[in-house]
Amino acid sequence: MSSETAPESGTRARTRRAILDAAVEVLSQNAAAPLSDIAAHAEVGRSTLHRYYPERDDLIVALGEDALDKLSAAQIRARPTEGPADAALRRMSHECFDLGPLLGLIYGDPQALSNEAFWVRLSTIDAPLFELLERGRADGTFSSTLKVRWVRHMLWWCLLTGWESFAHEDYSRTEAIEAIDETVARITGATAAH
Repeated sequence: MSSETAPESGTRARTRRAILDAAVEVLSQNAAAPLSDIAAHAEVGRSTLHRYYPERDDLIVALGEDALDKLSAAQIRARPTEGPADAALRRMSHECFDLGPLLGLIYGDPQALSNEAFWVRLSTIDAPLFELLERGRADGTFSSTLKVRWVRHMLWWCLLTGWESFAHEDYSRTEAIEAIDETVARITGATAAH
């Protein structure tokens, strides 16, 4: 079995996870942060970081894949094909809320994770959201005449704004989510459930 296909040890997996988590936190605040800042935040040496990710681009690609895995899992948990479209959209935004720092990387600075494979996969992951918005429009749940792509962009910006209000202002988690729900309901022409 080659080293590329061998399962990763628990220690290596934890170190890799610590580096990726630190990269999210550091790069969501400063996309140009040096790798030494990420290593320090992960509490590993630069040489350790370089063993896992020899080049900055390697870390960025891994970070993008990790972000997309988490976004995909959140959307699956939201069950976007079940129930009324407005309820499914609320579930989706609630599931994605805690991805705030990742959303900051993905949407706050699109160049931070810029590689073609990332954007192709993101469009695939976003497909259920597009289908949900189109379903809601077709069945009359959403009355907005805004283009679906616009609504999608606004949903992600609402989530990012909600997360930042929670993380950096005096919003509670509940207040931030309620503000997201109300904003998204207005954008889609649906009624927010409180």
